[in-house]
Amino acid sequence: MNSLSKYRLAATAALTSSITFIKRISHSTNLLVITGPLLLYLNPCLGAATPLAGRFEATSESLKHYQVPQWYHDAKFGIYFHWAPFSVAAYKTEWYPKWMYWPEDQKSRKNFADIRPHHIKTWGPLDKFGYKDFIPLFKAEKWDPEAWVSLFKEAGAQYLVSAAVHHDGFAMWDSQYIPFNSAVMGTRRDVVGEFVAAVRKAGLKTGVSTHYGRHWSFYTFRPEYDNWDPKYEGLYGHRRGDNDPPKTEDEQHWENVLRELIDKYQPDYIFVDGCVADAEAQFKKPYFRQQFYNVLAHYYNSAQDRGQEVVLTYKRQFLNPAQAVEDFERSGMDHIRLESTWQTDDKIAVEGWCFVQNTGFWPVDYLIGALADIVSKNGNLLLNVGPRPDGTLREEEVRTLKEMGKWMKINGEAIYGTRPWQQFGEGSTVPLAGDGKNKKEKMGPDAVRFTTKDGALYAICFGWPETKQMTIKALSSGKKLASGEIRQVRMLGVEKPLKFSRDDKGLTVQLPESKPCDFAVVLKISASK
Repeated sequence: MNSLSKYRLAATAALTSSITFIKRISHSTNLLVITGPLLLYLNPCLGAATPLAGRFEATSESLKHYQVPQWYHDAKFGIYFHWAPFSVAAYKTEWYPKWMYWPEDQKSRKNFADIRPHHIKTWGPLDKFGYKDFIPLFKAEKWDPEAWVSLFKEAGAQYLVSAAVHHDGFAMWDSQYIPFNSAVMGTRRDVVGEFVAAVRKAGLKTGVSTHYGRHWSFYTFRPEYDNWDPKYEGLYGHRRGDNDPPKTEDEQHWENVLRELIDKYQPDYIFVDGCVADAEAQFKKPYFRQQFYNVLAHYYNSAQDRGQEVVLTYKRQFLNPAQAVEDFERSGMDHIRLESTWQTDDKIAVEGWCFVQNTGFWPVDYLIGALADIVSKNGNLLLNVGPRPDGTLREEEVRTLKEMGKWMKINGEAIYGTRPWQQFGEGSTVPLAGDGKNKKEKMGPDAVRFTTKDGALYAICFGWPETKQMTIKALSSGKKLASGEIRQVRMLGVEKPLKFSRDDKGLTVQLPESKPCDFAVVLKISASK
């Protein structure tokens, strides 16, 4: 351990001790022993995106001085969207532009082998109708960014993230580096600019979603394809052999694009997908590493100049969790990770991240269970919707978001601003339909997830027994997870306290006659002094 790390640990211990004492005084009326472990964890939330001394440098060690701001720790829930010309194709996947050019003489991904023949049958041969030809059909004629923001805010999201650029290479803002962009063609609107402005007007944290790290190797080039023509390099990139590595100008171009987004829109949050590596080598070749460090240092320093606290998430272990926030696509943790917060990005639709035809949608109880599970383990959830090319949202997604919002209005106290307890939960999960990456499990009727805040313990319970009583095993009298006696048990959304008893089998609570909400119910448990 270096001297700086030792200094930080010593400072952390002293600060934690002081805050623990303050908390013990201010919350002495409902103190649980969770206060100790809880405050030991609070340290990562206390600082902003600021190095201990001076400016961030574009080096691995300097960037490890980053600290996640408290707003992100407290927010827990964000919403983003996948929206681009591939929303016009609306077939199977947002990776449609890659697979439509995938050569027939090469091994194709099993699930997407039919995309090329589908494209030719539906739209025409690739020399006549290429991906560029979807752009004029991507009109967003019904798009109302303020209506989207209103809905997302109603759902309970605290940070809202605009699609900026996906693997396809079409920019959703007025870009000087990407000539094929939404401000001058297709929608003829600065999508990022309009959305960020609407989010700021609503008082929420702003974000941009970038997937540009794979763009340099996304398309296959052949003389018989439209992308062979150099005049379309602004969309497809320059011609390259199938196995060519990126060029120096590819790396600098990626950095320029990210810097432009930062400087032009000053987002509170940046989602970086594509891991900026060689996708065909299973993400093992760390291309653009120094460029990523350059972008991070610029983002953190420019935010510091503005007095802004910012977050960037990355995937597939490309960075160190001390440098930014680690994101897991449609997956997460099986344990509480206290040393660094993390994020899961997931989606409402079963098939495709963008708008695609003929997809199912994950049920609301699964999504609420996923949110509770993630938060109980010190994570955030970033949830995706897939808008139609005209700018409207699917009815199933709107209904899901409204249902989540109803639940959050009653139970958000157990989500926002909370921290993990010593134990993330108990009980079983139930498999949902799906296989591979789409395989999901929702909470079983005996499942409970725990969070803590201000000296209270929240038990998010997913069952409603016919006996009208519920037992939480983790709070049995024989387990030392809570000190002293439990003073009160309330259910969020219910006016009167609930009757309860406690023995070596657990804390047994008498439930009210009816549920205060659909889906999970939340018990707020307070201990005596």
